[in-house]
Amino acid sequence: MIPKMILMTGKSAIVNKKGMVTIPAKLRKKHDLREGSEVAFVELEGAIVLIPILDFESLRPFLPTRKQMEKIYDESREIELKLEMGE
Repeated sequence: MIPKMILMTGKSAIVNKKGMVTIPAKLRKKHDLREGSEVAFVELEGAIVLIPILDFESLRPFLPTRKQMEKIYDESREIELKLEMGE
């Protein structure tokens, strides 16, 4: 069964002779899809689902910095050493 939120968009498109469709402007804007954006097509319970693929740069604000990663590593290493020593 297709999730209701997918069906609620009420948008449709016509497939042209090359198998292409136009994604409605409102959806392109909402999901920041521009010329050159990469998408994946997945078959899900009899439906074809288009999933935007985010480029690495768009994820950068959500990733820890090198300094934060070093701190996380150091803290987890300290915990690991304490566990190994039975503390």
